[in-house]
Amino acid sequence: MNMHSGMKLGAMLLLLTAILLFAGCTQPSTVPTSTPAPTATTATPAATPTAGADNQTLKAELAAIAGVFAHEIDGKGLATVLKEGPNSTAFASVLGQLKAFKATDPRFIYVYTLEQQNGTVRFIVDADYGLPNGSDYMEKYTSAPTELKAPVTAPIGVGPYTDSWGTFFSGYAPVDTGSNETAVIMGVDIRV
Repeated sequence: MNMHSGMKLGAMLLLLTAILLFAGCTQPSTVPTSTPAPTATTATPAATPTAGADNQTLKAELAAIAGVFAHEIDGKGLATVLKEGPNSTAFASVLGQLKAFKATDPRFIYVYTLEQQNGTVRFIVDADYGLPNGSDYMEKYTSAPTELKAPVTAPIGVGPYTDSWGTFFSGYAPVDTGSNETAVIMGVDIRV
């Protein structure tokens, strides 16, 4: 990624964050959340807020980041991936984009795309595809956060929640694939 693209992405993130924070354009959580108490064996990372207001700020930031990534990702390529699978050129292209997104911030643990269809959530492409902690193509996300049970129609921030990969704050945003066959969303996770 050249310097101009990085600056453009940073400026878009700041603008989207400000818009979401001041306009209140994030989806409300459907379940109450609480902040887990730190244990003696784990330290809270400096980048992860522990107070309720800070959690809301982090969730708004992640929603904005997911929104920018959802806008930047090749949506038509994702639609092709859904038709052609993980051995397609489109899959390799989208995987490269996700890896580049993940590399923009060391806090990002996972960056991935999901399909929402009839109440079921499945992974499409994961930046860690093929790695031990990565998800597989069309793997069912059985421990998805409750907020993903309903269609994601606008950028949202969720967390903290725990799934089979750990405890996270996440941002999700819808991706325009040019097709109405299935809902595709972008996901970005930061470990608590």
